[in-house]
Amino acid sequence: MSNFIANVSEDFDVLAAAEELASTYQAKGYMARTVKMKKGARIVIEKGRGGINTILGMSEGITVTMMKQDNATLVATFSDSDWISKIIGFVVGLFCCIPFITAIIGTVKQLSLPKNIENDIAALTSE
Repeated sequence: MSNFIANVSEDFDVLAAAEELASTYQAKGYMARTVKMKKGARIVIEKGRGGINTILGMSEGITVTMMKQDNATLVATFSDSDWISKIIGFVVGLFCCIPFITAIIGTVKQLSLPKNIENDIAALTSE
């Protein structure tokens, strides 16, 4: 689990930022759901879940929780990354080369997903 922290203005709307982040990832082909919380929002972002993508290790998924603290600090926490499909891909890949290769590709994508989301949140907070 990792965190992203940014200074924001007092009138920064966490829910609006979360919905914009979800829309950004929907435009990139991800399924993204936003859930309003008491002091923020939670966004579940996923792509290629289930079926052959699980066997090949190509699914991606992460949960982002965005909370505003002290009226001037935005904290985004990344959790629930999708690593199960990568493990399945590597195990199946022991018997067949293709899932092993696709699981490596899926692992690289999964590893880069939090950093990409951090960059998108940073862009939202600088507007």
